[in-house]
Amino acid sequence: MARGSVSGSSVMLVLLLGVVSTAPAVVLGGGQEWVVGDNNGWSFGVAGWENGKVIHAGDVLVFKYDQTAHDVVEVDEAAYNACTVPVGGDAARNSGNDRVVVRAGKSFFVCSLPGHCANGMKIAITAA
Repeated sequence: MARGSVSGSSVMLVLLLGVVSTAPAVVLGGGQEWVVGDNNGWSFGVAGWENGKVIHAGDVLVFKYDQTAHDVVEVDEAAYNACTVPVGGDAARNSGNDRVVVRAGKSFFVCSLPGHCANGMKIAITAA
């Protein structure tokens, strides 16, 4: 091969790296890691982020946000639809970098701070 030329395998490697860098990360154990809201993180208007994504039981949802301004609470469907957090329900996650392993079936998450869920800080996941 002539000096300075690009081989076909080099081009394929570059293309493969480009594809891998845009795919969700694979978590040890086979699941994928999903950053909720992608580059915007867990924020206002994130509702609907999950649409079109194939999320499986065992995948990991990563909620990234300003821990002084938001939290994450898993709720039931009724609380999700009403944007309420039942008293005595699941404790709020508030690390700013929460990791939740998805279980089979439906899961619902909201920000419990007043008005945040109503402004789109909620997601509903259905995992196989």
